[in-house]
Amino acid sequence: MKKKLIFNIFVFITVIFLIGYALFNLEKFSGNELTIAFFLFSSIAVIVKKEIRFLMIWITLPLSILIVSMFFRTHQYPEIMILAMNRFYLLIFSILPLKKLKIHPILSLIYCNIVLFFVFLEIIFNLVFIIHPFEVLKRKAEIFRLTPNTTFNNFPVNEDGYMGRPMFEEKKERRILFIGDSFGVGVIDYGYNFIQMIEDSTEFECINLSQPGYSPLNYLKELDNNLKKSQADLVVIIIFVGNDIINISLPENNWSIENWKTINFIRNVKTVIKNKKNGGSKDKILKMTREKFLEVEMNRMQANNENLLKEEWNLFEKTIKKIKNFLDKENTKCIFIIIPDEYSVNENLQREITGKINIDWQYSINRVLKILTENGIDCLNTTGLLQESYSKGINPYKENDTHVNKTGNYIIFDNLRKKIHGVTIYLSP
Repeated sequence: MKKKLIFNIFVFITVIFLIGYALFNLEKFSGNELTIAFFLFSSIAVIVKKEIRFLMIWITLPLSILIVSMFFRTHQYPEIMILAMNRFYLLIFSILPLKKLKIHPILSLIYCNIVLFFVFLEIIFNLVFIIHPFEVLKRKAEIFRLTPNTTFNNFPVNEDGYMGRPMFEEKKERRILFIGDSFGVGVIDYGYNFIQMIEDSTEFECINLSQPGYSPLNYLKELDNNLKKSQADLVVIIIFVGNDIINISLPENNWSIENWKTINFIRNVKTVIKNKKNGGSKDKILKMTREKFLEVEMNRMQANNENLLKEEWNLFEKTIKKIKNFLDKENTKCIFIIIPDEYSVNENLQREITGKINIDWQYSINRVLKILTENGIDCLNTTGLLQESYSKGINPYKENDTHVNKTGNYIIFDNLRKKIHGVTIYLSP
């Protein structure tokens, strides 16, 4: 009787779950047909068999969650995948001749306690994070995010966790909204950052929503959340060709292992301790040895091989189109700044990396430029400007780093100022 009740509850939950997901998803699982087919197949198979050992859920559910968390981290419907896998494993474990397999009660007790301990620890960490978002519990991608009401590169971080002017300040002049990665944050004294120089040297108010580690997907999200709040007359988006393609990825879902506070705690302890030893400066964590710098540059060179990173390039192009369409709907002009990786403009570095310079070191830059041009996006390509600086014997990049120094920031500022003037003279006052 008890088994029949559990089985009926299982069937009822399966039906309700499907109906609920179908009602709340207007696109009818578009693009996820295989996932829903897997869910239906495994559910029907379990219902038809009936003789299911539901006690095995102690093994099948943690296993299903673990697999989805590790290998389906960007899946649009992870809950369906977890339930589909759970049903599939329940079916498999019910078919296998496991009744003859005897597990020692102590082993069963240890396993159950490990699972329960992890679940409770995860719940506690999440509650703690709600009360106070300690850095040691943050996701890997967020641990370098600026902390509100602190200082970074000798400049205050505002209460929203961004550099420069807060969005809520009353607008007096025309405003420019900047969005970028660490180039926008400025891995130098912020007073020499090209965004702050625009603020200090022109009549424009500047809102800077840049964060270390951002990619175009983050830019799109920032625009969606903050464009109206910023009251911007113009948007300037920073594209660092070095990693905006190679590191672009779909957003992690709620079940991703990247969102497990327990995993983040284990992984971040070393980084946070190192940060504390550096006086809390996230900038110092970014310093690299020459060997590490060359390793990073070699890895980024994948973007110059047209046969690699095809999915990343497709996602990058789709994201750029979404950004352009969003800004067009909001009737907001934009300028994209293209900043090259140092290997694209420094022949000495090219020789050090590969021993030769007769390859297309600017393939990725030209491809980004082509994507922007084809979508009617106005842009400032700083590649030639930074290359010219090298030809004059002036290095515009920081040593053993991937960021521009004060000279590089001034070059970008000076040319961006002219570009902005050419665009804004057509804007309404």
